[in-house]
Amino acid sequence: MNKDELLGYCKGEFEKLKGLAATLSSFCPADKTTGRLEETAAMGAFLFSVYTGMERVLEQLLLFDSLNIGGTQARHPEILKKAAELGIVPPDLHQTLAGYLAFREFFSQSYVTELNWQKLCGLARASEETVARLEKEVFEYIETV
Repeated sequence: MNKDELLGYCKGEFEKLKGLAATLSSFCPADKTTGRLEETAAMGAFLFSVYTGMERVLEQLLLFDSLNIGGTQARHPEILKKAAELGIVPPDLHQTLAGYLAFREFFSQSYVTELNWQKLCGLARASEETVARLEKEVFEYIETV
């Protein structure tokens, strides 16, 4: 993949992520303190997808820089760690993304009934800002390579 292809890939991914994040925001109006099981499941799936998309962008940047993380389950935290080490994501954004990664790990090994509505809403409400911040950092990083 060359730089132009990388830019096109990232633009496409961020368009998808912005759509998912906008949908997530609608799940949690300020006056809603709990959700039905179906809503909780849907929000969990959307959050999982949002983090997966953000991770895909980071992984593509690492591959572009010739850093192959591998295909094991351990690659998920490794992608985020390497992205921080390379300066793709600054420390505060790394912390935010680590929260989404923790959710991803929990979601993949839990029953939907174990999800906490308020915690999901915290991630959901922050998702648009998180995606926008990651987009800014990614495109700034691409300018340097």
